[in-house]
Amino acid sequence: MNAVLDAIAHRYSCRSYTSESVSQADVEALALAAVQAPSSRGNAPWRITVVTDSDLIEDISASALRLLSRHEPGAAERCAARGTNLFYNAPAIFLLAGRHTWDYTSEDLDIGLATQNIALAATGLGLGSVICGFATQAFRDVRSGDPARLYARLDLPREFEILVSIAVGHPAGTGTPHTPDLSTVRYL
Repeated sequence: MNAVLDAIAHRYSCRSYTSESVSQADVEALALAAVQAPSSRGNAPWRITVVTDSDLIEDISASALRLLSRHEPGAAERCAARGTNLFYNAPAIFLLAGRHTWDYTSEDLDIGLATQNIALAATGLGLGSVICGFATQAFRDVRSGDPARLYARLDLPREFEILVSIAVGHPAGTGTPHTPDLSTVRYL
């Protein structure tokens, strides 16, 4: 099978990681894969921040979970019950931020393409990944000082908005890719 199609077929949302660090070479390969994504008019509206500092990962997770506990206490309790942080204790996270140009381009789509590149490249490298959409709420909680503090810790200008995060690490077990639903495809 083609290596790209193989990565697509075998990628799954990994929710259990070992404590082993992701090598610097792998982190750099994933970052390169992200910025090789196509973007509207070559705009590359992203800023990608790779976080391997466990204290900063915990800070982002705790900030998002505080917001979740205010709005959906049951969901926050389920997260707490699993005994991990929001990123399933992955040793690395990629934060993808976009700069809105407010024209006819779609930064969200561009960020999505970079996200998919990271997820597929991680699979190709034998790493696990999970796309964590909710973690972005840590950067949007207007009732707390978390966004300003986190943006400062990340040294990220506020013109960028954190749009998605991806946890990456060595899988602690095996996972099952989702079953594709071919009934959603039409051929004309």
